[in-house]
Amino acid sequence: MSDNPSRTVKSANNLFGVLEAVHELEGAGATEVADHLGIAKSTAHDHLTTLVEHEFLIKEDSTYRVGLKCLNYGIQAKNRLELANVAKPSLEQMAEETGEIVWLTVEEYGKGVFIEKAMGDRAVQPYGEIGRRVPLHDIASGKAILAHLPEPRVREIVEKYPLPERTENTITDIEELLAELETIRERGYALNDNETFDGFRAVASPIIVGEDLLGSIVVSGPKNRFRGERFRTELPEIVTGTANAIELSLADY
Repeated sequence: MSDNPSRTVKSANNLFGVLEAVHELEGAGATEVADHLGIAKSTAHDHLTTLVEHEFLIKEDSTYRVGLKCLNYGIQAKNRLELANVAKPSLEQMAEETGEIVWLTVEEYGKGVFIEKAMGDRAVQPYGEIGRRVPLHDIASGKAILAHLPEPRVREIVEKYPLPERTENTITDIEELLAELETIRERGYALNDNETFDGFRAVASPIIVGEDLLGSIVVSGPKNRFRGERFRTELPEIVTGTANAIELSLADY
């Protein structure tokens, strides 16, 4: 064992940084990883080799990719969440009713994580995949979660992850975001009006059991199908009703 704990921690940080870089780059060689992280190629190569030896990465010619061992860890993490198992039938029903894509999102370490989805017959998917971690401020499901976190926690998240501008409609000011979160709390649902992608909208509702904020559900789709009465009244009623059904199911556990 090393006599220098700080050196051990730094080494672990570098190792996980390399793993995350391969994931973010969707496969990369040692040079790409080194450039991405600003480390020496030899250091990147050593960490990549270690991760291959422990089966977290696979190597195809000179390209490293995330291995299926990571899937095993992710599935275990997902399966421990009662929310995902209980919500699945409700998500499928909402996707069938709306014809759109429906997501279940939770917050972890200040990011949103998509943990389940259901696809309607007209669903389009410009972003997102199960397990993906995303900023909370520019997606409806993220804002529905932020609205029910204590303000100090919201400020802490924003300090750690500043508010990047995705479109001209993205909220990038903390005070404007806090005002939006107050509106969301008052009406019971959150909207994404072209804040992540131009021409794309979404409606989300938090899932709260007792005093516990568990996550949120969201339905999203093209602006031409999310407009007028459907966007402002019909879909919010469906989403909040579905969230309430999930909450009641979880209350029985």
